[in-house]
Amino acid sequence: MKRVRSGAPILFVLAALLWSHSLTAAQVPAFQAGNDFGFELLRRLHAERSDDAVNVFISPLSLSMSLGMLLNAAGGETFNAMGNVLGLNGLPVAEANDAYRALAESLLRKDPSVEFRLANTSWLEEGIRIRRDYRSRVEETFGARIETVRFREPDMAGAINGRVDAATEGRVPNLVSAEDFRGMLALLVNTIYFKGGWTDPFDPAETTAVDFRQADGSTVSVPMMWQALDARMAGGVGSGEDFAVVDLPYGARSFSMMVVVPVGDATLAELVEDMDSERWQELVDALQQETRTEVQLPRFELSYERGLNDVLKAMGMEVAFDQSRADFGWLLGDARVAAGPHIGRMKQKGFLRVDEEGTETAAATGTARAAAATAVLRADRPFLFAIRERTSGAILFVGTVSDPTS
Repeated sequence: MKRVRSGAPILFVLAALLWSHSLTAAQVPAFQAGNDFGFELLRRLHAERSDDAVNVFISPLSLSMSLGMLLNAAGGETFNAMGNVLGLNGLPVAEANDAYRALAESLLRKDPSVEFRLANTSWLEEGIRIRRDYRSRVEETFGARIETVRFREPDMAGAINGRVDAATEGRVPNLVSAEDFRGMLALLVNTIYFKGGWTDPFDPAETTAVDFRQADGSTVSVPMMWQALDARMAGGVGSGEDFAVVDLPYGARSFSMMVVVPVGDATLAELVEDMDSERWQELVDALQQETRTEVQLPRFELSYERGLNDVLKAMGMEVAFDQSRADFGWLLGDARVAAGPHIGRMKQKGFLRVDEEGTETAAATGTARAAAATAVLRADRPFLFAIRERTSGAILFVGTVSDPTS
């Protein structure tokens, strides 16, 4: 058996891309708590934006499921820290696995008119032997595919990138590089691909150029989509609320995008800072019965890549990155392998496109601008959005758009 040098890191990479089993009463709260994890991550990433990356786009689901796989290898302080960050708060790993498995199966079967794919793959350095019970748990719970490779091979990064590229329809290229593989013990990759046509598509003929007001008062011209439809909405100008929110369903309505726009003097920064699962549920509960609504939403496209080591450490997962403290003893199956496996790097890379198109058969459907509307949502200023599964409340993707042209 080849001996791995002490301190070999686990490189943990996630690829998140925008495009039955039922959950028990005990499992649904686990994923509602997971939304808290996603919103805390969003708060921190939004606050740390740079001038060349003003928008944020993440998949809490991708990150949660990937950390869930590694949670099965963790023990002691490492297990507790990861569970707390994920919002599992002491939930035994078997129950967490049941919830992960039920949610994945539910999402995959929820709506045949929406394309949803989820894949988990683990690549191990040749000569490494993992515990049989760990292998069986991640294979059964996450459907993970485990492969043995030589990370030192010069074409290995290209081979892995090719697999990710294929799984995400070419939207997440060049996820890893040869430099990432130095000292590698294992590489875990989660990919999610989602493509859904609007239940009520926008008519491209109604899209016009509109000024989008940025946080600093400047404006950029954006293609603004428009339609009047029967939709669930809350807040808005004159409501007394500091937000306007609309729920735009995909396909057969199992999945939807919620768009939340600040109103009046409220700002996106304030909206994000106050957002957690409880505040989010208040927005969901506030959605009224469907009413005729005028929706104006920019057509935009986002690419986002972010290392997550520092933000996850700040959230309480320092121990998992610490070579001297991390406990992933449930991973390795050979006592001769040197101690010290820890998370070396975490990264999420994603792509999102929002446009007028629905499904091919519905692309010609539209509503004349003359249609009367009793409510209005106009996203011509920085806003928050989330794509969710309505039954469980699980958030698949969440982001902030400060500049649709960036």
